[in-house]
Amino acid sequence: MASTERSSTESNNASSSSDRNDEKKTSSNNDKESGFECNICLETAHNAVLSLCGHLFCWPCIHQWLETRIHNPTCPVCKSSISREKLIPIYGRNAPQTDPRFLSNAVYFPHEINTV
Repeated sequence: MASTERSSTESNNASSSSDRNDEKKTSSNNDKESGFECNICLETAHNAVLSLCGHLFCWPCIHQWLETRIHNPTCPVCKSSISREKLIPIYGRNAPQTDPRFLSNAVYFPHEINTV
């Protein structure tokens, strides 16, 4: 009788442990799904823009990319021709509703580490 109770308890403990692991995975996936990932910095995209070839970037990242490739700008992922004018801003909830392409030239890089 004691062995039956013990195996039942072990089974319940294993089941609840499995449930907790599933909850952690779901929570982790929800965190990733709450924002889109920039194809340059691999962080959640800040002022997200979409190229015509379908790749998503932070505006600061793609702006810097385009500034260093003035003569022949290409997509950093697939090497298709891209331009500032053909980038499509993505507007989401609680995000600025201003087109990042027309902001001042001061570019904000949210991923830089301050070394003061």
